[in-house]
Amino acid sequence: MSHVERNTIDLPRLMTVEPLETVNTFVGQAESYGLLGIYGGHFVGQALSAGFLTVENDKFAQSLHAYFLRKGDPEQPIVYKVEHLKTGKGVEVRNISAIQSQQVCFSMMASYKRPEESDEHQPEMPVVISPEKLCLELASKEQKFNPPMMIAGRAELRLISDSFVPEDFTPGRAPALKSWMRSTHERDLSIRESQCVLGFLSDGTLMFNSVLPYGVPFQTHMLTSLDHSVWFHHHADVRDWMLFDQRSTAAADGRGMNEGKVYTRSGKLIFSTSQESMLRRMPTG
Repeated sequence: MSHVERNTIDLPRLMTVEPLETVNTFVGQAESYGLLGIYGGHFVGQALSAGFLTVENDKFAQSLHAYFLRKGDPEQPIVYKVEHLKTGKGVEVRNISAIQSQQVCFSMMASYKRPEESDEHQPEMPVVISPEKLCLELASKEQKFNPPMMIAGRAELRLISDSFVPEDFTPGRAPALKSWMRSTHERDLSIRESQCVLGFLSDGTLMFNSVLPYGVPFQTHMLTSLDHSVWFHHHADVRDWMLFDQRSTAAADGRGMNEGKVYTRSGKLIFSTSQESMLRRMPTG
């Protein structure tokens, strides 16, 4: 399949995997994300999709915990092998490995369960500019940084916070970002399809939070996602704008700790996420 043909596929379809002849083995399409090779959220969404094909139809994703092990090759399909760690009436747990060139490049453990009624509480969503007003304000400006998730226009992201390109760098800046994001697909999605899209979006700009006080991504520091976790709370229409409220809580030992919460525009908490990323100064001179 050519790169042009790849770009005609919407995000939910890109996150879909197909079964192979070997039991519990599936294949997903790769995509190029520039210098990153394959964007981490691509693996997350497709791995969730592979896990879904091995659990009962009325169960949805509860949480996932992933490690990014090797740079993905956008020119090769991705094979996903699913191991059943726990199967039963309650929670089902799967270990999903993404394989290219006979090497595991991504590993994820995910749990799936049926929805249930329960007590609820959540943080209050931050008060921010509406996505419509923000888009109007940015309409005459070129967005200075387009994260990998926006490749091919399958997703949109609008930074509420200041950008983090070299001309905007301010030493000591708070390690926090806020943005609106959404998928650009047109059709209605099932809950499962929506969760795979959310998995894709969850990686987003998380790793950039930790570098903000110190420098500029890929200019002064090398960054990459190391591990990634998501906890799903509510379902959402991922075509509508969602607020991604993020921050870095610590940096040490060449690593940054980042966390975020994603809300519907009405303030319902959709998921919580955390990620550790590489944070290493690049040689100067």
